[in-house]
Amino acid sequence: MTRSLINMIEQMEPGVVILNSNLTVASVSSMIFMIFGHIPRERIFEGDLLGLHREEVRAKVAETLRLARQAKRHIPLSLKFITSEGQDRYLLIKLVSLAEQEPGDDKICAMFYDITPFISTERKLTRVPVTSRGEIHLLKPDEIVFLRADNNYCIICAESGEYHCDMSLGAIEKRLPGEMFFRIHRSYLVNITKVRKVHRDRHECVVEAAGGDLRLPISRDKLQAFLMEIGLK
Repeated sequence: MTRSLINMIEQMEPGVVILNSNLTVASVSSMIFMIFGHIPRERIFEGDLLGLHREEVRAKVAETLRLARQAKRHIPLSLKFITSEGQDRYLLIKLVSLAEQEPGDDKICAMFYDITPFISTERKLTRVPVTSRGEIHLLKPDEIVFLRADNNYCIICAESGEYHCDMSLGAIEKRLPGEMFFRIHRSYLVNITKVRKVHRDRHECVVEAAGGDLRLPISRDKLQAFLMEIGLK
């Protein structure tokens, strides 16, 4: 997978943003206006970078930028999901610290790679971008066992392990094959093909993951529809 990611990046022109030490935008490449077409051009240069992000993610962005300033600290590629001009976009982001002639004037270079064409088609995901231990993975939907909500993000349990996804459970549900995945609970989305048994009295379904059985809750209002979906009613 690492090799395929490198091959993808080599084929793409990145969007580039140079940030001043106070996180204002110093300059950008023309590709940025294509990637972030939903943001007015003048707003990109107003205020600082944190002001362009939702309040709930600003602390995470600030911490990532702080690490990028530590030149000896390797910052792995990160993932970002946005909606721009009515289209879903999936971005790989690389941060690089830049040394300036004058001490204290160091800048940060952010490079954005739009991997959307490689993982989706017509708003449906053919690959799901996830992270684990600082590495990017692109999972096939049929590798996924179930997904669990984690605030504004979700945790994905696959045959190969557990991963973090930057999309919410609701957002990713709309982009996965409806005939394969079922929302059994407000916090769980399960791959129907991975369900081994259902305990009707306890409102649970059993899936096999990581070589063992896991029990997932089924909401009372979802049980009958779920049983019909899997052919048990």
